[in-house]
Amino acid sequence: MPTPVSSARQFLTDEAARALDDAVAVARRRSHAQTTSLHTISALLSLPSSSLRDAICRARTAVRFPSFSHRLHLRALELSVGVSLDRLPSSKPTPVEEPPVSNSLMAAIKRSQANQRRSPESFHFYNQNGTTSSLLKVELKHFVLSILDDPIVNRVFSEAGFRSCDVKLALLQPPVQSSTRFLSSPPVFLCNLEPGRTGLTPFPLGVDENSRRIAEVIAMKGKKMNPLLMGVYAKDAFRNFVELLQKGLGGGLFPPGMSGLSVVCVEKEIVEFVKDGGSEEKMGLRFKEVGCEVEKCLGAGVVVGFGEIEVLVGDDVDGGGVRFVVSELGRLLEVYGEKVWLMGVAETSEAYSKFLRLFPGVEKDWDLHLVTVTSATPSMEGLYSKSRLVLSMKHRLGHETQH
Repeated sequence: MPTPVSSARQFLTDEAARALDDAVAVARRRSHAQTTSLHTISALLSLPSSSLRDAICRARTAVRFPSFSHRLHLRALELSVGVSLDRLPSSKPTPVEEPPVSNSLMAAIKRSQANQRRSPESFHFYNQNGTTSSLLKVELKHFVLSILDDPIVNRVFSEAGFRSCDVKLALLQPPVQSSTRFLSSPPVFLCNLEPGRTGLTPFPLGVDENSRRIAEVIAMKGKKMNPLLMGVYAKDAFRNFVELLQKGLGGGLFPPGMSGLSVVCVEKEIVEFVKDGGSEEKMGLRFKEVGCEVEKCLGAGVVVGFGEIEVLVGDDVDGGGVRFVVSELGRLLEVYGEKVWLMGVAETSEAYSKFLRLFPGVEKDWDLHLVTVTSATPSMEGLYSKSRLVLSMKHRLGHETQH
């Protein structure tokens, strides 16, 4: 059942609530029965200084299509949204009542509330101020991030040649020297594509967006940063990245100077040691073996995956064992310097906060860089057929370019 706008507005900050009000105005103007994610996207695109337009511009800075101007590409997205709204059924105009919030848009609000609670840039604030989940109001950025996960919104962006995951990345953080080899596809209605070609090959085969972001942190110039993945999908991103390196498929992720990067996981040994009361001598020997692998490494170095932070802060673990593990991981960085990267996972900000309370200096000593993982590995979408909708939009855009 749709949610009254007044009820949905209570979950949002003032800025996010204004965006919702603008979406409601779009839905009312079009005589639509409910306010959806598409109405919100339409409202944000109509604002010349909205965070969404800014993110789209920054997401396109590494994309070079000489035949498609930035204005034309953005206009393609606006038309794609407009045509999708045109296809929604209209109802009898109700000038007084506000079109209620659809179930899918309300789900996005609830999803954004959960994501914001786990967000690494906000967990310090909520922990220090004792803010409870019932009082947590969703900020505009997290509201938009969740809306971009809507399948219908994702489809509309794809039709205009954008990938919503690229826009989400731009919303989360500025791009870190993104390479121009990671290309988005041009709008499917602005080019003649051969049958069987998708035009959607932004990464080397087998490489996903989350792995690319992890690689960007590891390959930062002038900084030695160690990625800590945070979020409900962080464990999957961790495993995917490890698997890529183990299979030797990570070559396309790194610049030439980073070739030959390998990975060693000590997650299993750490779990057995801190939870089952394993031998400190045996654990120490394992860390020495890792050190030997670093010394023998002929490539850029070794990524040491230590697993989940939750394991190190659990109530059923040996505190002395945890301190030993943290000390040995720090020693690897100290001894082998530029040849070692640490990588771990924190599914919740609560676990990471507890870890910092137990080891106040670890964030600086390990040079941790939080990588927010807000979605599972995005699947590549195929082509949409050249329907009347596609041909119509191509004609409309062609007409605009002549004027």
